[in-house]
Amino acid sequence: MNSAGYGMIGAVVKGSLLTFALFLIYSTIPFLGAFAGILVPFPCIYYTLKYSRVIGYAIVLLMILLLAFLNQNSLLPYLILAGTCSLALPELLARGTGCTRALFITVGLNTCLVAGLAAVAVLLFNVNIDEQLRRVTQEAMSQVGETYRQSGLSGNELQSLNDGFKLLERSFVTLYPSFVVILIGVVAGLNLLLLKRLSVSLEKNILFEEFSLYRNADTLVWLLITAGFTLLADIPVLTRIALNILFLLYFLYFVQGLAIWNWFARRKNFPRVLQIVFYVVLAVQPLLTAIVAVFGLADLWAGFRSRKINENL
Repeated sequence: MNSAGYGMIGAVVKGSLLTFALFLIYSTIPFLGAFAGILVPFPCIYYTLKYSRVIGYAIVLLMILLLAFLNQNSLLPYLILAGTCSLALPELLARGTGCTRALFITVGLNTCLVAGLAAVAVLLFNVNIDEQLRRVTQEAMSQVGETYRQSGLSGNELQSLNDGFKLLERSFVTLYPSFVVILIGVVAGLNLLLLKRLSVSLEKNILFEEFSLYRNADTLVWLLITAGFTLLADIPVLTRIALNILFLLYFLYFVQGLAIWNWFARRKNFPRVLQIVFYVVLAVQPLLTAIVAVFGLADLWAGFRSRKINENL
């Protein structure tokens, strides 16, 4: 067997081991696992682009067989979290698709997979997804609440905490479809960002657009207006659909606001310390995310970035 063959076998072995290690960390370690889970698709994406799509299919197949043998309950989370992203994203990039379009197509395909699995669970197995999520959320909230109670909070503080938990539970049960789509987008986006950092080692001509030039399609504002007016109908089903659409649009305009910040930071040569402080504050202060999203929406009319930016979509 030639050296190329050995290289491909080695890529399958290394990619599978790295993927399994990341997924194991994701499954077993509560906080650090969230970061590891985001990167589960990356070994497959990287080695697929470095060698060929055969490597990617082999890594995913080995992961499916391994999880089916060791822990079948982990198989579905792996497929949802990493299956589509591991295969679709590198395939699209290898075909010359721009990274933004490849990202949205990958998210769309993964969302269709999740929606199909949810439909099967509801129609064939009579699973009440809302009730299941409500129960899981209540259990998680009760564990967090017990921790706070043991810390010695007063009665009024505990009441406020319980009220906040109830609001969070209702919000999550209502908005979980958009939460899932956003999570899928974050996973694909961060893997794409890491791939851009390591793209030199791939020796491939991959089209990476500048994030600072990202701009949502102008027509999205009409979807925003329509969803807003739909809330006035006060019909539960339509209200829930409208709220999920609004939350997704909120996230998209937040991303556009981040692109504007990135553009100004690079143009004005902001100190790196200031940029780090901004992102730290953004992570701990939800109100700032709303301000960034407003700037992203206002960019439609204000055009904060001076030169014309072609739409990425």
